[in-house]
Amino acid sequence: MSSPYTSDQIQRLLRLVELMAGNEIEGVEPNKLATVLQTSKADVTRLLANLEQADWAERLPANNKRWRLHKKPVQLCNTVDHNMKTVLRNLQIEHNNYSVLR
Repeated sequence: MSSPYTSDQIQRLLRLVELMAGNEIEGVEPNKLATVLQTSKADVTRLLANLEQADWAERLPANNKRWRLHKKPVQLCNTVDHNMKTVLRNLQIEHNNYSVLR
């Protein structure tokens, strides 16, 4: 669904990140990403270069033709998870404090 506020390039970038998730050990080749995204290898190279610049993607140390997500998006997810667990823990404490008159 297109809107005047969305960008095809940014939508492709977000899909690329989703495709890379789960390939942290083996990585993924740009050709495969290009095929799935139905775009050119040059476009994928540009997307990966931008992700690399932002520390969101990196080449595999053992095989520089394959890419994986960098630690930054994982750290962001872990931060959200930690914050949600903290809020739930605090809510449970409040619930326990107000649940029964003793």
